[in-house]
Amino acid sequence: MIARGSFRPLALATLLALLGGGALGAQSSQFGIRGLGIPIRPLSPRALAVGGAFGMFDIESSQNPAATASTIQFAALFTNTQNFRRSSNPFGSASGYDNRFPQLMVTGPIGGTNLAAAISLSGYLDRSFSLGTRDTIDIRGVPVGVFDTLSSRGGLTDIRLATGWQVTPTFHLGLGLHAITGLTRFENRRDFADSTFAPIVERSEVSYLGLGLSAGFTLRPVRRLTIAGAYRNDGHLDIDRDSTRIAKTDLPAGVSAGIRWQASEKVMWAASAHRRSWKSADADIRAQNGIGAENTIELATGLEFVRDPKNAGHRPWRFGVHYATLPFPFTSGDQPTEFGISAGTGIRFTQGRGGLDLTVQQIFRRSNGGFKENATVVSLGVSIRP
Repeated sequence: MIARGSFRPLALATLLALLGGGALGAQSSQFGIRGLGIPIRPLSPRALAVGGAFGMFDIESSQNPAATASTIQFAALFTNTQNFRRSSNPFGSASGYDNRFPQLMVTGPIGGTNLAAAISLSGYLDRSFSLGTRDTIDIRGVPVGVFDTLSSRGGLTDIRLATGWQVTPTFHLGLGLHAITGLTRFENRRDFADSTFAPIVERSEVSYLGLGLSAGFTLRPVRRLTIAGAYRNDGHLDIDRDSTRIAKTDLPAGVSAGIRWQASEKVMWAASAHRRSWKSADADIRAQNGIGAENTIELATGLEFVRDPKNAGHRPWRFGVHYATLPFPFTSGDQPTEFGISAGTGIRFTQGRGGLDLTVQQIFRRSNGGFKENATVVSLGVSIRP
């Protein structure tokens, strides 16, 4: 739910939409309704194609600031994602479609030093959805049909400034500073079947601000093997409604680990694991009339097959899988899960200065309460290395 002090019609409309009162329709993910929304993975299309397993080593992803140290030339990345989704629950089903720009990054070496820097804008949480219910109410003893809609647009963005230090050619360290900010616009609307009644509309704007810190390393103990680790703490989130401070919510700390093995000149395998302590937000979210929050894990593994080792980014084949738990349950004790399979490729042109990377993911989200979602996600990344 939204923050403490939120107006009652929104809470009632959400409860009605989730627990009864006729058919339900959803646009964007129904798993973004509870808590603060649904997490967005801060990964490039290349990393997504291998299930996210390359994220800990990828200079175009925002998971590990130590990966920035591998930057040898200026680079910029822009990612566009198309999301096609079919959602169902005990009260109905609906299809949805949305477009996002989840990852934007600029990175480059700092001349004359063993340092590199990067600034990125990544999706953190998405809170975009639309819910609708039909019902009949009595007005002065006369039954009147009503259609209630609750819509939300927006979410949270992670703005990261990262520095990577190449301590030795095989050992890199990194530090990241994060500003977590965003805006969500809510609209609660009631339309009447009898046109003599005017629609009732209530709007609210909720803004967020938080600060976080991350640190990480990469280490190549032997020629073909690289390991990585990272720690991140996002502190707490200040929540304002219509410019008035109404609540604070603790954000998670998290640890991540990754391993990458260069099996041959043409084959690379990687795996990663992430744990985030979303349970720290549980008491705050319950105080804001929400269901609560649970700790999450994410596991990923994938392979990349390269056609030409001298131009590894040109027409490779990438495959991966991932599994994750989601932080905000629909009902207490019923934590949703996500499973995805992915594949992708890419091309390089103008002597490697430009690139396109394409990834297709098929994602399955489930909750024991009967909430299901199948999504096809197409990600296109454009990179420039002048």
